[in-house]
Amino acid sequence: MSVFSKLNHIFHPESVAIVGASEEVGSMGAMFLKPFLTQGFKGSVYLVHRNKTEVMGMKCYPSLRDIPGEIDYVIIAISASNTPELMKECVEKKVKVCTFFTAGFSESGTEEGIALENEILEIACANGVRIVGPNSMGIYSPATGLYLSSGLSSRSGSLGIICQSGGNAIYLSRVSEMRGAAVSKAVSYGNACDISESDLLEYFAEDAETKVIIAYIEGVKDGKRFYSALKKAAGVKPVIILKGGKTEIGAKTAASHTGALSGSANAWTAMIRQAGAIQADTLDELIDMAVAFTHIPPLRQRRVSIMGVGGGVSVLAADSLLNANLLLPPLPDEVKEKLQQKINNPGYIYTNPIDTLDLFKGMDEVRNTVEALSEWDEIDILIPHMAYDIMGIDPEIWIDSGLTKSIVNVLVDCIKKTDKPMAIVLHYVALAKTYQAFSEELRICCEAGIAVFLSMDAAGKALDKFIEYYENIG
Repeated sequence: MSVFSKLNHIFHPESVAIVGASEEVGSMGAMFLKPFLTQGFKGSVYLVHRNKTEVMGMKCYPSLRDIPGEIDYVIIAISASNTPELMKECVEKKVKVCTFFTAGFSESGTEEGIALENEILEIACANGVRIVGPNSMGIYSPATGLYLSSGLSSRSGSLGIICQSGGNAIYLSRVSEMRGAAVSKAVSYGNACDISESDLLEYFAEDAETKVIIAYIEGVKDGKRFYSALKKAAGVKPVIILKGGKTEIGAKTAASHTGALSGSANAWTAMIRQAGAIQADTLDELIDMAVAFTHIPPLRQRRVSIMGVGGGVSVLAADSLLNANLLLPPLPDEVKEKLQQKINNPGYIYTNPIDTLDLFKGMDEVRNTVEALSEWDEIDILIPHMAYDIMGIDPEIWIDSGLTKSIVNVLVDCIKKTDKPMAIVLHYVALAKTYQAFSEELRICCEAGIAVFLSMDAAGKALDKFIEYYENIG
């Protein structure tokens, strides 16, 4: 039986029990419960607390044994010392999978913690119960209504997230939705005493709902198997890896965080490259790469055109993309002539990057520029950018009037009507008023399925690795 067949059921439970359920503000028991009450889980939800009869208006059972129905999935938020007995209850109730938020196991480095983890694993393995964790946030599957935190979208997408850190899993799940790369499934797997990063890579490789995989990993327990799983997954879809703990202090922190053995940074870099995966350096770069693979069609050449407003900004934009191994072909005479026929203004600079204040003078100028550049066969992707807080003009003139929103709407409309790949950069945001406009315009772009980057540096780094991926696979 494949790993996919063995794991697929954990994302589709029909009943959930939360052990350690609570209504105390800020408690993990309350955090796990709230999404089940507000975001439409279609199955049965049971609460367990040995000292309470009711939580948030729902009946509380003193133990799993007292629950009358079947239980597929158990979320555990109680002290580590009580978990072996709870695992025995899970066996009696024929539970399929447990998420252990509970910490205090092998990551503690103590003999007691290691022994406790071994004990719960032994009970689980002997009786067919799968464990996510310990020291994890569990599973996010929007299609089935499973959430590892509040504040997550119910919209299902095509991004699979594998994350050893619970906090990073929450951030990646939230920000990916904000950036228009919605999640298919995400797993915070913590100490990986049972279900590991290798299992999850093999699962996501076969998961038809997942088109792109991103992973934050602090360390692995079986390097040979991990390499095999990574190579298999990277052979069928893009896989982007962020390795945590590449420095000496970072590695020590990883060991105390999830009990992970990090390995050398050079060895990881070599392994990721040999497997055909992509290495990211930050969480935000993970998301930038996810955005690129979600919204930009495959590119195998590096020719870019930039358009926007701001002389200094245009200089730095060129530097950013050229430093990222991209190319900026000079604007050919026929494109210049086409633009001059429609926009003949001394303030218009006919170069690449194109820099002109005329983009702020009317929507026809925006549309004409985009259309002319879209027809330029010697570029592979066009990057319009909006640099908000570089203008000496009162923001009320160009923010409150809706000018920037109008420009973004025209860009979105143009992108929908052309076959030329495009990405938008929204950057240089400083004022509170501007940030409100930026947030709204980011939402417009992302809902339209357009790749948006938050700096030209970020766009350059993402496109460099994105194009390299397609260059390598041919």
